[in-house]
Amino acid sequence: MRNTDALFRREGDLFVPNEASGNPWGELTGGGPVAGLLARAIERAADEPDLFCARLTVDLMRPVPRNPVAVDVQPLRTGKRLHVLRATLSSGDQLLTNATAHLLRRSDVDGPEARGAAPFPGPEGIETRHLLPPGLGLRWGVHDVMEVRWVADQSATERGQAWMRMPLPLVPGEELSPLAHVAILADAISAASPVGEIFGPWINTDISLYLHREMRGEWLGVETRRETQPTGIGMATAKLYDIDGPIGTAHEAVMVHQLG
Repeated sequence: MRNTDALFRREGDLFVPNEASGNPWGELTGGGPVAGLLARAIERAADEPDLFCARLTVDLMRPVPRNPVAVDVQPLRTGKRLHVLRATLSSGDQLLTNATAHLLRRSDVDGPEARGAAPFPGPEGIETRHLLPPGLGLRWGVHDVMEVRWVADQSATERGQAWMRMPLPLVPGEELSPLAHVAILADAISAASPVGEIFGPWINTDISLYLHREMRGEWLGVETRRETQPTGIGMATAKLYDIDGPIGTAHEAVMVHQLG
C-alpha cells in the first residue's frame, strides 16, 4: 500500500522519502520534495518573525535516492538586515543537494501592496487533474500527488497557466508552511511549460525562487515558459500568484536531450 500520509517520515534525526515523494523517472526522490524539506529546515533555523526568505536557490547536484537523508543548516551571514543561510541534504558522507537562502528583515515603507487577481481564471471552477498526462509509463510519485487545475497546459503556444496545490505535509503532523509549499510546487514549472520546438526528456538542475511575500491560501498560480536551444540547454521561468495577486518568480536551468 502506498504511504500517502506525508512526503517524508521521520527516523530519529533522519528523513525517509515515502513513495509519495517519488521522481517519475526512477527510484529517486523528486526535486520538489527535496526543496521543500530544505525550505523547512531554513525556516526553523531562522525563527525570527521579521525575517522573510526573499531568495531561495536549491542546487539539485545529485539524484536523491529513496534512502534516509540528513538535513543541516549553517549560517553564512547574520547581519542586521540580511541573513544568509546554507542548508544541505546528504546521505552518509555524500552531499546530494545544496541550498542558499537570503532572508531580509521586513520594514514599513510607503506605497501600496502589489495586489489584484492573477491574469488568468481560477482556481475555483476548474477541474482538478495531475501534472503529467496519463499513459506515459512513468513511476508513481509526487507528480501524481500534486493537484493541478490547468488553464493552459503544455499544448499552449506561448505560456502554460495553472493552479497547483500539494495536499500532503512534508512530515506527518506538521502543517505545510507557505515557503515549503511554494518550493515543492516550483520544481514543476518546467513540466508545466509549453513543449516548444525543441523537446525531449528534460531535467532541471536547480530551483530558484524570488519572493516578496508569503503565499496566501492553498493554491499557487503559475504562468510558465520554457526556452531551450539546440545546445540542449535552456531555462524555465514562471510568474507566481496566489488568490490575492503576485508573490514572486521562479527560475530553473534545464537540460534537454533530443528524442530520436
